[in-house]
Amino acid sequence: MGRIHVVTDSGSDLPVELREQLGIHVVPLTVQFGDEIYKDGVDITAGEFYARLKRETRMPSTCQPSPADFVEVYERIAEPGDTIVSIHLSSKMSGTYQSAVLAGSMIDPAITVKAVDSRAASMGIGLCVIAAARSVQAGKTVEQVLEDVQQVIDGLQVYFVVDTLEYLQRNGRIGLASALVGTLLNIKPVLTLVDGQVAPFEKIRGKAKALKRLRDLAEEFRQRHPGKALRAGISHADNQAEAAALVEELPAILGSDHEIVVGEIGPTIGVHTGPGIIAMFLYSI
Repeated sequence: MGRIHVVTDSGSDLPVELREQLGIHVVPLTVQFGDEIYKDGVDITAGEFYARLKRETRMPSTCQPSPADFVEVYERIAEPGDTIVSIHLSSKMSGTYQSAVLAGSMIDPAITVKAVDSRAASMGIGLCVIAAARSVQAGKTVEQVLEDVQQVIDGLQVYFVVDTLEYLQRNGRIGLASALVGTLLNIKPVLTLVDGQVAPFEKIRGKAKALKRLRDLAEEFRQRHPGKALRAGISHADNQAEAAALVEELPAILGSDHEIVVGEIGPTIGVHTGPGIIAMFLYSI
């Protein structure tokens, strides 16, 4: 019986130590400032990216990995008889998933690639990937691994607060939240994801109230899932203090049987959100 490998992209924002512990492979997207191109997490760190973003007048852009980038990784990690579970950025936000699908048809047919559209971004992908890797470590079959991933995708609730909608708008990732542009005076909308694209959830005046609303939403989530084990992801863009404050309060909200994974939003997602974002991802098992 062949091995199962788990692959994702740099949009998953997973901490390096956790990726290494769980044997997760990452295919980076690239971020471009003018003529300068960097591989996310390889040629540029999150800290370097936000420092440059703040002083640049030009809006950076990202580029998905090519099918050849995926082929290189797939062929390096797998042997005939193996299966690769490849979990990626929402197809509504990036062509990364499509590149993975195409790459699966370009390698040795004795290696099976199961590409998965997470319908999420940042730690939303990360939680799917963690579930897959832990299922593999538990000795589950490919079908069981995919079922566990689908459970996360189907149950995931996403809420996030951005300092400004400018980056989402200018990079074309604002989705269903476009109606909010031009109407905000100190309004910090709580946004969500609907079918893999950004959508408005609530309009709240002031950042402090918006962050408090995230805590309230976590409490409401716990009440809707009595007796369930809860899993949470928190990610932030150059906003360690507010993320740490939320992480400190969540255990009391979520109850004893919980897990919280914290990640910093890297260039892949940060290009589209800008600095200051706080995102919360919740699901139950």
